[in-house]
Amino acid sequence: MPDWIPHASLAPGVQAALDAAAGAAALDDSAAAALAAAFYKDFKTGQLAGTLGPGWNKILQGSQAGGYDGMAWHHPASRTLVVVNRGTEGFASFPDWVQNVGAQILSQPGPQLHGAVDLLRDAFLHAPQDQIAQILICGHSLGGALADVQGAVGRSLLVQAGIANPPPIRTVGIASAGFKSAGQALAGQRGLTIDLKADIVHYIRAEDAVPHLPGHGVFGTEKPVASVYEARLGYSAGAHPTPQWQRIADFLREHTASLYWKFLAEGEGRHVWYSRSQDGYLARAGTPQKRWGSRPKDW
Repeated sequence: MPDWIPHASLAPGVQAALDAAAGAAALDDSAAAALAAAFYKDFKTGQLAGTLGPGWNKILQGSQAGGYDGMAWHHPASRTLVVVNRGTEGFASFPDWVQNVGAQILSQPGPQLHGAVDLLRDAFLHAPQDQIAQILICGHSLGGALADVQGAVGRSLLVQAGIANPPPIRTVGIASAGFKSAGQALAGQRGLTIDLKADIVHYIRAEDAVPHLPGHGVFGTEKPVASVYEARLGYSAGAHPTPQWQRIADFLREHTASLYWKFLAEGEGRHVWYSRSQDGYLARAGTPQKRWGSRPKDW
């Protein structure tokens, strides 16, 4: 029998990953994806979706009128300063959409990009610098775009702040929007240099619309991972449409941060299948067929 991953297990899984990473000697990209997924708010409680307990020392939190939300922790076990940027908080988050449109379409840095850069600088200045061997920056969606710019200007930013030899910076974006042009404008406004060799990676899906929107551009490299598909009943094309089961890529599932975390290691030669009957996910080889004459067994 297939070993389905229940949808209900994703949030507890993210929390378990954060708990396990608390004492890890190194934080990998999977840990970065879990951090990005955990930094959203639960709409019912208003609290963060994930909790960082022992092993994570909070340094600074940024929450500004322009909509920027970020947080920095010291991770003693790996001697890492961790900076996480929150993504768009749903369709009703007006400041987030102002930032998205202004930065990606109009190339305007906006308050959130400036806030993200300020948080990175201030977090490092507040952290125990003799206990920081590297910096990890991460975020999902809008948060990934902010992380991209932080990573690109981070070294120059810290040098500007008086740090003669900043530690290495690793940036991990998940389903990132792309604010490259706005980042270039910000660098010009603040007298910063963009590091063209910065260690930045973005995990994206071919079927995820956000990393493919007009105006998208990033400083880092993009690493494709498996897209998410499911079957739904629709109608065939033509003058006499008939009911037909079709493969679809649901926008919300494609972009879900916890699904990126869970299947981060599944490359673009594979796919993630969602079964409504199982309410769960399964990684498989290749791409599923487009249409079925009758309902698939694992619909």
